[in-house]
Amino acid sequence: MKVIYRGFDGLDVAFQGRVPLDLLDVLEEAKERAGREMRPAVVKHRGVPLAVAETGARGGYAFRCDTGPDGATWFFKRPRRGDTWGVRVSVKSLTLALHGLGGVRARLYEFMESLGIAVPPGGESIGRVDYAVDILAPGFTLEPAHFVMHSHAGRADHMEPEPMTRHGTSGRVTSVTVGKMPNRQVIVYDKRREVIDKHKVQWWEIWNAVRAARGEPPLDPKDKDGSQVWRVELRAGKDHLKKQWGGKTWADLDDKLGSLLLKALKEVRYAIPKTDTNRSRWPDHPIWTLARQEVEGDLFEMMCPLDPHAIREVLRSEYADLLGGQLAGLSATYAIALGLSPLDSHKVPETIGKVLRWVIATYPEEFHRKMLRAEERFVFLEPGGR
Repeated sequence: MKVIYRGFDGLDVAFQGRVPLDLLDVLEEAKERAGREMRPAVVKHRGVPLAVAETGARGGYAFRCDTGPDGATWFFKRPRRGDTWGVRVSVKSLTLALHGLGGVRARLYEFMESLGIAVPPGGESIGRVDYAVDILAPGFTLEPAHFVMHSHAGRADHMEPEPMTRHGTSGRVTSVTVGKMPNRQVIVYDKRREVIDKHKVQWWEIWNAVRAARGEPPLDPKDKDGSQVWRVELRAGKDHLKKQWGGKTWADLDDKLGSLLLKALKEVRYAIPKTDTNRSRWPDHPIWTLARQEVEGDLFEMMCPLDPHAIREVLRSEYADLLGGQLAGLSATYAIALGLSPLDSHKVPETIGKVLRWVIATYPEEFHRKMLRAEERFVFLEPGGR
């Protein structure tokens, strides 16, 4: 077993700041357009691109804005007297992997400054923190019965297990979650399976960049056993943070997060079963030992040695491959609908080309609008994107 990545995987923060009036006008217009067209409206304000959704979010946030796969989801309130907490952000895992926590902090304030949002010193409230350790573990099998969950008092003879859920297919458990948000969760899951199922190709790039920096060969996604990655993820929600920290500032994060995560790994453990009926004496499984050793180190220094521009190119290429596959499937179906047979497949390119030329010549303005809409969707995947 070997750790191939560790770092922050999620971060939610509210800020004491208000949307300036010029930005408010842009957001109002974009939200109205998004609702009319039933898709996010991409706008640029002071040079900053935003994909404004049709709806806002709970908590009084009228606007929900996305800044791309290596960005964040921002939530804004309409300015209202007496409410100074008008901004919230949920940072994406890819952003945290590429820039690290320190880089992300700087980017958040740079983003708000670019939009004209002023935040006073200490004007932050952290609502959620996720930390993940990815472990290359060929042959590992996840067994829910091997989890040992202590009571909050730490008394092994009065164990009160936290809620536990499990998921899997065909008799194979792929994830186990202990706890419930917005409190605390400890999760172990098959990250390789998730990456493949959800087409998160960026993680192969991240893992292989870490391995390359160590002089190790890249993982082969087709080698199921040799590329088996399991993730140990620790999530601290707003209720848990409030109860454990008493405050939710950056200083709290720096000073207390390590202890909080280590406590989670102590109170919820993945162990090696023994004949001892006192489960608290079961030793930690090697996968848990590795996770704990990583959390005992410097939580704030790890970041992926990969150029964000390279990741954007990978994501753009993956999207193009996906569209190409859909185009091929639609072309085959369309050819059959026109009366061609599978033996006429050599005629399909010419037939599809004729249709496209006719559509573009007949409806040039409409086709141009469609291309503009498509161009909007790629604004966050440009090499120089935010």
